[in-house]
Amino acid sequence: MKLSLPALLLASAAWAAPAAREAPAVPPKDLIMSDAFEYSLPAGWSRRPDSGGGVVLLGPSDDNDVSALITLRHYPPGDADFASFDAFVARQAAPPVFRSARPTQRRPDLPVAGRTAKAYARDASEFVPPSSRDTKEVPMKEELVAVPASKGFYLLTYYAPKSLHRKNRRAFESVLKSFKPKL
Repeated sequence: MKLSLPALLLASAAWAAPAAREAPAVPPKDLIMSDAFEYSLPAGWSRRPDSGGGVVLLGPSDDNDVSALITLRHYPPGDADFASFDAFVARQAAPPVFRSARPTQRRPDLPVAGRTAKAYARDASEFVPPSSRDTKEVPMKEELVAVPASKGFYLLTYYAPKSLHRKNRRAFESVLKSFKPKL
């Protein structure tokens, strides 16, 4: 029996196709997975565990060596800081604890991972070096995005010197777009 080249190629392609479909999907190199969530690490940023069980992403630094940060954390029900999503939202709507603190601004809700997240922003300050008599105040901008979960909620925060805020906000947007809660 004589097979033509096109018939041979067609037969080998049909034989190889099921194997290609069964190959496990390899996550992108920048995809980070934990028990509570997944996200993509922005290019040029590094990560370290957070003492609260989340993760801190470290971005570029300004002239005062103050880095832009993105934090991701899951707050389980009954957490000591915020017992629930509603408790977090109520705290953000309340007046500042200290008279000198700037109020938190409510932002429009955002879709994050198919869920309606609450968004907030506030101005803050970082003092560098922190234990010096010659401390300098660095104006900061903080954005908070609270994502409801079946068990507790997630809090994603972007904290950056005002001089770097706009330039590095795309990194925070990429984390919000790639964020996948597991609860």
